[in-house]
Amino acid sequence: MRLRAAVAFPPAGAATIDAARREGARLRRQFAMRMVILAVLTVVIATLGMTYGQVTVPAGQVWSIIFHHIARSRAATSPDDAIIWLIRAPRVTLGFIVGATLSLVGVAVQALVRNPIADPYILGIESGASAAVVIAFYIALVTGANVFPPEIAAFLGSLGTLVLVFALARRRGRVASARLLLAGVAVSFALAAITEFFSTLNPNINATQTQQQWTLGSLASAQWSQIPVAFGALGLVYVCLGYYGRPLNALAMGDATSAAVGVDPDRFRIRLLIITSLAVAVVVSLAGPIGFVGLVVPHVGRMLFGAGHARLLPAAALLGGLYLMGVDLLGRVIFAPDEINVGVLTAILGAPFFLWLLRRQRFDG
Repeated sequence: MRLRAAVAFPPAGAATIDAARREGARLRRQFAMRMVILAVLTVVIATLGMTYGQVTVPAGQVWSIIFHHIARSRAATSPDDAIIWLIRAPRVTLGFIVGATLSLVGVAVQALVRNPIADPYILGIESGASAAVVIAFYIALVTGANVFPPEIAAFLGSLGTLVLVFALARRRGRVASARLLLAGVAVSFALAAITEFFSTLNPNINATQTQQQWTLGSLASAQWSQIPVAFGALGLVYVCLGYYGRPLNALAMGDATSAAVGVDPDRFRIRLLIITSLAVAVVVSLAGPIGFVGLVVPHVGRMLFGAGHARLLPAAALLGGLYLMGVDLLGRVIFAPDEINVGVLTAILGAPFFLWLLRRQRFDG
């Protein structure tokens, strides 16, 4: 009796492993392609942002001016040169950095509190900044001296709010996450009342208009001197969140999962909330409280790139910068020569998205 020749079959898991590798390669190519598209769109929107305004400057001339200043570090020599280099280029750059920072903080905060409608201002940072700016304007009116410029007042107000919220939330040497968030809400309401009170005390129309423009969020006062500070805040957030990417993934799945992989949920939340709040304090001091960026962009990033933070973080940074540059451009050209504050437009565009999230999100009870 002849024995049949043995047929060699691959191991049972080999096909599965090979399929997983192919799927991983496909996802990497897809991620790279989408990031390239976002980068190209960023350059396009930046070009349009420097081209259009009250005075239109051809795109070729825009980049010629930019390259000449970068290569030769020369002073502005013509009206178009001054418009591009001293006004529009820093505005576009600051818009990208602020949008990227708020988006990254939004990604982190939504993972930290496991709430899809959380945003970077969850601890009341923007309320502290607004109150400090309005008080600074009032002090300038009473004393006749500009003791605290708006940027410094806003940063000090943000830091003071952060310290106050943590002090109120601290109990028996510990800061619980739930108590921290409730303290942030309470302090935010109190500071909003203080802001309104000092606003009514200031009869100076020019000062009132200036503080109103700031509290609505604006990039109109952008300067090159602000860029290193803003970029430092962006770099701090990106490096820290990149380093804590895996704990963030675990925390997004629940406290039990994060504890199982050796992460203390409360301590980790507080550590990252402090870091992200400091970054938010910086960008709010430079551009005012621009809302809905940190709420909307992280969700768009998850739709396009998934929930894994290794890919979501760089995608959210590009999306946020692109979004804020685009909205600021829209605010400058839609009713030209008048401008709409970028914070007003982000609220108009973000509010419907927020309502859609509320309808989509399931709540218990």
